[in-house]
Amino acid sequence: MKPTESSAIRFVNSVARLSAWVGGVALMGTALMIGVDLILRKTIGVSMGGADEIAGYVLAIVSTWAFPIALLKRSHIRVDILYSRLSLKSRAWLDLLALGGMALFVGTLLFHASGVLGNTLKFHSTSTTPLQVPLWLPQSIWLAGYLFFAVTIVVLACTSLSRLRRQRWASISGLIGINSVEEDIQEEIHRPVPGLTPSPANGEH
Repeated sequence: MKPTESSAIRFVNSVARLSAWVGGVALMGTALMIGVDLILRKTIGVSMGGADEIAGYVLAIVSTWAFPIALLKRSHIRVDILYSRLSLKSRAWLDLLALGGMALFVGTLLFHASGVLGNTLKFHSTSTTPLQVPLWLPQSIWLAGYLFFAVTIVVLACTSLSRLRRQRWASISGLIGINSVEEDIQEEIHRPVPGLTPSPANGEH
């Protein structure tokens, strides 16, 4: 996170980083639960019950919260055969167009997801399983992921337009553009290896 970033950018990055950790823990817990359930079935013929249902909720929720993380990390796949050959200014305009298309897509998702939650609250729906989970609970967290995705797009769009007025083309590309091949290579080269301590430079003791 750069010191020149706005407070809004820092906020969405902080929320995204927290959601990534929570989502990772949730996925690990789900995998552990399914593993225990399989072992119990194979050994003593007993099932915990509801493991697959809970796993479905977790996957749906984690997916929606992962979308803004990918956007902030500029990890979404885009075809760049022509893009990489354009000028910095042209790439910035295409980045804004892509962000606008993403906003339209997420707005549509948010509209329909809100309708799903609204119907659930209206009819007090529960899952048709032995767990009888009130569906508004997982759906609310699921919808919150889409909402945060929309907020992230708005923050990025406002920040990009502010930089556009000052003609900061490189800054726009660095915020909402795609990584070049060279940037991907540099990121992989300088990524620290877990558990590996860098060796001291020659002459250092």
